[in-house]
Amino acid sequence: MVTRSTPWPAGTPCWVDCSFAPAHRGMHHAQDFYEKLFGWDVRRDQTDEDYLVCRKDDQPVAGLQHQYGGEAPPYWTTYFATEDVEATCAAVTAAGGQVLTEPFDLPGLGRSAYCADSSGAFFGLWQAAGLLGAGLVNEPGAVTWNDLMTRDLEGSKAFYASVFGYTYDDMGDAYVVAKLPTGRTVCGIHQAAQLPDEAPPSWLVHFAVADRDSSAQIAQELGAQILMTMDTAYGPEALLQGKHGEIFSVIALADPPQE
Repeated sequence: MVTRSTPWPAGTPCWVDCSFAPAHRGMHHAQDFYEKLFGWDVRRDQTDEDYLVCRKDDQPVAGLQHQYGGEAPPYWTTYFATEDVEATCAAVTAAGGQVLTEPFDLPGLGRSAYCADSSGAFFGLWQAAGLLGAGLVNEPGAVTWNDLMTRDLEGSKAFYASVFGYTYDDMGDAYVVAKLPTGRTVCGIHQAAQLPDEAPPSWLVHFAVADRDSSAQIAQELGAQILMTMDTAYGPEALLQGKHGEIFSVIALADPPQE
């Protein structure tokens, strides 16, 4: 079991959450869906009912929160670890991105901000306090990988290199994996030629599962759509869309990473 008890290194995707509209019992349905799909324990005794921390094997793995304002569909947000959210926001602006929501505190959890990269892909920043980020990764029911789906591979590479100091390994097929200055591999960037014209660039969250087909079937029975299945070098994978519109991936890892 891969667990974490210290803050994630700066520049590492360290947390994910999804926002659901209060109308039509969106949060209630999301809790039920992900509890049944991933076996999460969505704590209902927290003081902040607008933000729920989901746990697997008693470790935090993701968040669910109310969405306020606008009519955008729910989406899974990838957060990057930072030791100084204000300084990272300045780096985002200097690299051609935008700070969409200035740094703010989530009492008892951490400090955050929302940004868009130079191509418009949305992401969050996370300066850990009480919540260090994901406490469990690379195990069924937990996040195992994050990919940026972009139309501008070179521009995206330059942006994240400037903000987080990434270097890259070219994996072929218009795909690179990003590494921290320490050499640690942390995420991927893909030139996604198949993106529909109306779809913005975005970060895709991959959740590990024990079996792709059974997990995809459970999701479908719970109201999700199976958008695509594929057999990858890392294991069988399915691209899913939750009943409220959020898109995510499930993958049965052939050889789970050990960190």
